[in-house]
Amino acid sequence: MTTRFLLGLARMIDARPGKIAVAFLLAAVASGVVVARITVRTDLLDVLPEGNPTIQAFRGFLDDFGMMDGLVLVVSSRDPSPEALVAAVEAIGEELSASSRIASVDYNLFRSGGGLVARHFPAYLDAPAVARLSDRLTPAGIRRQIRRNREALLGPLASPLEADLISRDPLNLREILQGSLLRGAVPGGVDLSTGYYMDAGRTFALVMARPKGSARDVSFAGSLYREVAGIASRVSAAQGGGDAVRVRLAGGYASAAEASAVIWRDMVISFGSSFVLVLLLVTLAFRPPLAVLGVFVLTLFAALSWTLLFAYLLYGGLNIVTSIVAAMLIGLYVDYMILAYHRFGGELRGGSRPLQALEATLSDTGKALISSAATSAVAFFSVVVTGFRGLHELGVVAGFGILFCLVSTFLVLCPLLSLLSKVPGSRLAAGRPGGISTGWAERQVDGRGGIVIAVFSVLLLLAAAGAARTRFDAGVESVGLANSEVREVERAVEAKLGRKGEPLFLVARADNVSRLGEDFDLLDRRGERWRRSGAVGTFSSPSLLLPPPHRQKESRSLLSDAGLPGRYDGPGLENAVRSEMERQGMAPGEDLGPYAAGIVDALARKGTVDLPELARSEDPRASYFYNNSRTAIAAHLTSPGERWDAGALSALKEDVRAMGPDFALTGPSLIFEEIRSSILRQSVLAILLSFAANWIIVGLHFRRLRVVALVMVPVMAGTLFTLGAMGAAGIPFNFFNVAGIALVFGFGVDYGIYLMQARRAGTGGGGAEALRRTGGSIVLCAATTVASCGSLVTSHYRGLASIGVVLCLGAVFCVLSTVFLLPSLLHYADFPGQGADRRAPGDPA
Repeated sequence: MTTRFLLGLARMIDARPGKIAVAFLLAAVASGVVVARITVRTDLLDVLPEGNPTIQAFRGFLDDFGMMDGLVLVVSSRDPSPEALVAAVEAIGEELSASSRIASVDYNLFRSGGGLVARHFPAYLDAPAVARLSDRLTPAGIRRQIRRNREALLGPLASPLEADLISRDPLNLREILQGSLLRGAVPGGVDLSTGYYMDAGRTFALVMARPKGSARDVSFAGSLYREVAGIASRVSAAQGGGDAVRVRLAGGYASAAEASAVIWRDMVISFGSSFVLVLLLVTLAFRPPLAVLGVFVLTLFAALSWTLLFAYLLYGGLNIVTSIVAAMLIGLYVDYMILAYHRFGGELRGGSRPLQALEATLSDTGKALISSAATSAVAFFSVVVTGFRGLHELGVVAGFGILFCLVSTFLVLCPLLSLLSKVPGSRLAAGRPGGISTGWAERQVDGRGGIVIAVFSVLLLLAAAGAARTRFDAGVESVGLANSEVREVERAVEAKLGRKGEPLFLVARADNVSRLGEDFDLLDRRGERWRRSGAVGTFSSPSLLLPPPHRQKESRSLLSDAGLPGRYDGPGLENAVRSEMERQGMAPGEDLGPYAAGIVDALARKGTVDLPELARSEDPRASYFYNNSRTAIAAHLTSPGERWDAGALSALKEDVRAMGPDFALTGPSLIFEEIRSSILRQSVLAILLSFAANWIIVGLHFRRLRVVALVMVPVMAGTLFTLGAMGAAGIPFNFFNVAGIALVFGFGVDYGIYLMQARRAGTGGGGAEALRRTGGSIVLCAATTVASCGSLVTSHYRGLASIGVVLCLGAVFCVLSTVFLLPSLLHYADFPGQGADRRAPGDPA
């Protein structure tokens, strides 16, 4: 039935080749117009399993607390004095605040939350701070502080910055407040004495901004980056030009924007290099006429446009993993074209008329193409069982892409070849009809088949030993962006600030604000215990901005015990400070009265400040820890070492479970550790499904168990060699490339099908003769696969690059097994050829 269908298709194509080619090329052009609008989702979460509670919790955390929307500007100055750095930060902060693309800016601790802290600063004080405040607000304490102010202003290191701070806070309450406000949550490498976010050496400072647009909006991200660069350039020029001031970007927004730019650049580079290399290999191998290369290009265009249109219609675009589809599939697509062109040209050289050549090509080689396309498509489809969204979509898109390529070969390539063959004076014949020479392999197989089998047997044993050494890397770094400029900036900042460790996030969600206040208390107490015991490296929570209720009550009680409320009224405190300043020859500022009144009013306040008031304060930092609409708070914590070890992570998870149902722990390290076992289990299932499906398809094609077993030998040997090479070279599996083995089964078995088809259709001569007839085409198919998959190795995403490595290894070892091992086995199998047409694909009549 298949033969009748293919013969009928050949006759239909021969009758109207031009109309068929034009119709399907127009469909390809229409598809290309739609595909031109395709988008790429660069969020790593988009490729992870859907429905996983830990992943959903992490996604909810990112959405609720805007962690991907933050932009951090790292400002460094060559000037050793902090004044130059502060001036640069102020200038950048003011320009960003005026930008229509920026929602909020935070570059000074006291300014960002100044209003709330100023009104309620006593609620932030711990016992030592209350004692210091009580002493500071005595006549002797006021006298000592004013004297210190005078000495600082007259000292050799006096600066305008220090004068400004003294003018705004003559009692230096910020010094008392700072210790309580930060309570060990800030690493020792941070200097917040000036209110700016500086490192201890005051070599750089941080400016935090929230853009109004999304980092996924490439146009917005580009315009924002240009604006920030312009601001940096202007500020640098004002500070002396050159590298006087340097501004670099970090944070979630910068990471997302960088990922978007990198993935598009990688797509273009990998696709372009794959396309050029594949055509170059075809040209060097066959030296076809320019018209034939044009036919190849049009056929590839049709197949790729239909594939990408399918992805667009089904998924709305591509993700990080499916972004490699175009580059990866070019090498597999061109295999079908090579074999069809090889056979068609061979028939014409043998004297066949165009219709006869097309009938022979489709009825014989076409069957092999259908079987090989089925095996490749099934291998890709088998990946959907992994449950990973990225791999699932890759399996579906690439699987259907293989089928689109088969259709394109039959309905674009074949009509165009038929059309060209009928043009008077047409040249379709290749300059090198035999393609890549496999003479050396033929001689080894023919004369030393037994030795070849023995050598492969030893190598397979060694490969099995190497395979036992393969490992799985469950870290985020194994699949993430390599050589990330943003990550390098973040590492430099972490080193300067003394921060290290893997992050995790603890989220509490409650039914109402009152319940959330109780959760806030519990979160603060538990975080303090973890920090003191060394269970976490750092712990940051809303208490950075607002003390939890129990601490506020303790502070108010301490203040009452110290007799601070009512010790002064506004005019009394103002007069005490003014008199001391005048006595020591200092001129009080005009804002001394409001300053003193604010202190007295803050001391007299009662009750506690709740989280909604924090939200109303418009402190730009509040949204990182509190979401008013979701009634949720979050804490950020890091591991005590470089990474979370299993014991520490397990203990932490138990503690969080004991805190109650409101609390959930999430973060990348938890996600990847949790899904590791599932991806391994599902990948093994995908491999078994791919193997079983391929066995069935090959069985339906050849219908003899011994032939099927021989066809499967190269792909099984090639797979074992691939695993052995990975183990020996220390190449680990990760969440992306673990599915590569199932894909190797798809295209690796094709080489055995092509060789066995040549043996089956030949007139005898054993494996060496079959290799002579079709070995060059098989080697070229493998070379184009290596070229296209090898282009992925240049990807900046380690996970995608590792897929390229696994597929390239698989292609190389499968073709070596097909060229050497399978013909050697055929030499000893010695069973007669089958089929009515006993000529090999491409053999002269």
